[in-house]
Amino acid sequence: MNASLRLTAARGAAWALLLAGWVGLGALALARTTDAVAACALVAAWLLALGLAAMVATHDDLRPWTRRLGLVAGAATTAAALLHAGSDGGWIALVVALAGWAGLTALASGVVRSNRLAQAARPSPPVVAASLGAACAALALADLGDPAVLAVRLAALVGILALLLAVLQPRERPRGAPSRCRAGLFDCSLPAWPTGAWHDVRLWPVLLAGLAMLPMMAALPAMAVLWCRGTSVAPQAVVGLHFAAMFLPAVLLRSAISHWSSRRLAAVCTALLVAGAVALLWAPAPADMLGVTLAHGAAWSLAWTGQLWSPQRRGRQGASPLRAAVSYALLTLAVGFAVERLGPVGFTLAHAGLGALALLAWLYGAVSRRTMPAG
Repeated sequence: MNASLRLTAARGAAWALLLAGWVGLGALALARTTDAVAACALVAAWLLALGLAAMVATHDDLRPWTRRLGLVAGAATTAAALLHAGSDGGWIALVVALAGWAGLTALASGVVRSNRLAQAARPSPPVVAASLGAACAALALADLGDPAVLAVRLAALVGILALLLAVLQPRERPRGAPSRCRAGLFDCSLPAWPTGAWHDVRLWPVLLAGLAMLPMMAALPAMAVLWCRGTSVAPQAVVGLHFAAMFLPAVLLRSAISHWSSRRLAAVCTALLVAGAVALLWAPAPADMLGVTLAHGAAWSLAWTGQLWSPQRRGRQGASPLRAAVSYALLTLAVGFAVERLGPVGFTLAHAGLGALALLAWLYGAVSRRTMPAG
């Protein structure tokens, strides 16, 4: 296998672990309690553990054999804990699975980084690889409503991907490279906006689109299992549509988006965020959920792709992954509180708020450009 294919395979495996863990662990937590806050708290803890583990697992000083050993041991521990949790093994087994999966995902990020630094030329952004990883995750998440079957699928996914990543880990450590990439995870592939980006209101629509994934991923287990009851939409279809909306626009439009101006990207993201909010507020079921899934997923996809191809939109070199993990965890907890207190209305308010803020920011940018003095 040549270097390019090795990097693509490693990236795909890392993204599959991220997406399957985010939704799958949330679904298992939701199956053990009807408390949305408790379920989201476990997912938030997983995100924090992932950020902490990434500070070590992505470091260039980690020996290749140490990373391989960690992948194999972590997969065995995680798979055993998942199977125990799926058979009503209680919260302890789920917490062990959470910790093990966080370590595996961080180690996968280190494998990705090692493969990228082993290449002489700078590789293209991982849009296609991430899409393949999302397809693998969707297959593993086909039984969100059955904890026992879901646990078996997730355990199998963890074992297969860990072995694949152990094989893909280069034999030698990279030399002469910075200690970490910008995002600290997946070789700069996760959204990591520059410090101070929020100071420019005209960039808010794109920044908000980059956050649209968080409430959707936090509520996806509930959407797929609970809110789809009584409708003609299968839970598997909700997961598949969500992942397709997140990655297909990036695959199909990546060449065009790389040439878009910040103004055009902001306008398109605003339109998608507003369209999703309108669908969620006024469309009948199940068109409301499908509409916001497609529109806000596509908005995230375009914002993410625009970041990958624009150096000025990326985070700083050497940024700690823990900072991004803390932000993700806090937003996940906020969604959990909103859904617990308000039910589906909390989810609606989160996405409607994104659409409203994006529209106000875009209008502000349009007015400011018109009133700005020439020269």
